[in-house]
Amino acid sequence: MARVTTNRKKEQIKIKLSTIIRKSTNNPKFTGVTIVKVDLSPDASAATVFYSVFGSKSETAKITQALNDAGGFFQAKLAKTLQSRNTPRLRFVFDGGFDHSDHINRLLNQIQTNSKTD
Repeated sequence: MARVTTNRKKEQIKIKLSTIIRKSTNNPKFTGVTIVKVDLSPDASAATVFYSVFGSKSETAKITQALNDAGGFFQAKLAKTLQSRNTPRLRFVFDGGFDHSDHINRLLNQIQTNSKTD
């Protein structure tokens, strides 16, 4: 039963944080940021927020820093919308899974193209 509650809370944080980033911030660095996944600590006092965005590695490093710097702002906004006793401390981490998948897809397409020409 606790697992369902934890999963529901993760999903609520993901949805509400996405809305906050999209609607409540004026920082142009956050344009195109997509929340991919949220992991909660066992006591729900801390959350690791995985995000993705299109851009170079240097841009993602700057975006990660900006998101973590604004973590208190996001936490305060989240506290107003979550109906829970405490709001987790947020830590943002870039999720490169989409980049990795895209790279593999391009390699497979290249192999397929090469095998057709042989």
